[in-house]
Amino acid sequence: HGGELIQYGWNAGACHLRVFGLVNNLTQKTRKNLTDDEHQQKDGAILGILALTWNLLTKTLPEEVVAPTRAAIADAGLPPMASKEDISEHGYYLDLPCGRLQFQAAERAPAEAYMSQNYTAYV
Repeated sequence: HGGELIQYGWNAGACHLRVFGLVNNLTQKTRKNLTDDEHQQKDGAILGILALTWNLLTKTLPEEVVAPTRAAIADAGLPPMASKEDISEHGYYLDLPCGRLQFQAAERAPAEAYMSQNYTAYV
C-alpha cells in the first residue's frame, strides 16, 4: 500500500482478534521520537479537528440526515471519540496561532475515524 491510512478513536479490533478499545495510532518508531507531552498534543489536535468537523456537519446538514445518523450511533451504544490520554465525553480545543480556543461542553465526534494521505490499495 502507498501513502498512509491512520485510524483514530475506538475500534473493535482486527478480524482475527475482536477486542473493543482505543487504537494505537502511532507507530513504534513515531512514538519513540515523541515525548509524552508531544503525543498528548498530537492526540488533542486530532480530537479537536474531528470534533470541529462533526459539529460543523451536524449543524449544516439537513435534519433528515443528522437525526438517523445520531440514532444509529446511539442504538449501537458507541462512545464519543477519545484518545488513551483523554476519554472525556465532551469538550475539545483547537490550538490556533492566537492561542488555545476551548469548547469545554461541546459534543465530540463519533467513536472512530480514519484519516488518509495519498493512500492506495491495489486490487
